[in-house]
Amino acid sequence: MNGRTLTNASAADRNGTDFYATPREATIALAYVLNLAGKRVYEPAAGKGHMVHALQELGAILTFGDLYPDGFDFTKRTPYAGIDWIITNPPFSQSEAFIKSALAWNPRIGVALLLKSQYWHAARRYKLFHEHPPSAIMPLTWRPDFLFGSKGGAPTMEVAWSVWIRGYGGPTQYVPLPKPDEIPTTGKRGGPRLLYSDALLRAVHKDEDDARCPN
Repeated sequence: MNGRTLTNASAADRNGTDFYATPREATIALAYVLNLAGKRVYEPAAGKGHMVHALQELGAILTFGDLYPDGFDFTKRTPYAGIDWIITNPPFSQSEAFIKSALAWNPRIGVALLLKSQYWHAARRYKLFHEHPPSAIMPLTWRPDFLFGSKGGAPTMEVAWSVWIRGYGGPTQYVPLPKPDEIPTTGKRGGPRLLYSDALLRAVHKDEDDARCPN
């Protein structure tokens, strides 16, 4: 289950196939509600490793791969055992396939995919939403710069994490995520409860022992 060496990664060939590296703060913001320390996380669209490094900052244990240059097609792979989370920013053109594949892998705790904020607004995704309703939609309260300043001007892309928590059977929660440098320092792990339902919190903050129970 070891990932490839990041220094060997190159995303040059993906520029025409939806490759946009994820700014660090877009991933770090997940720490506001998710405890990833010590969790086994699989990142199947790692690119140059921006999200991998950010997840490692949060204490996650990473396995990762990518179609370019590895030839690793996540949607056609046999699931790895022992994965707690699948977390990624999928190629937009393959987002539905990534959602279905990630959920089919059935990780022990959940799945988190970074998608356009209007992703679920499309009529063609109505059926997908009702077949696989997210536990939470977590919009970022700022616009990350996916071009890292290369085009100048202000970023225009608005994105949100769609999160599926195993064992959560309640309605989809809407949980805006503050920019990491704006996250309150008060409160226990996961920040203040704000508008989150107790059922979602119980599902998100599963105990370590719970996460390691056999499927």
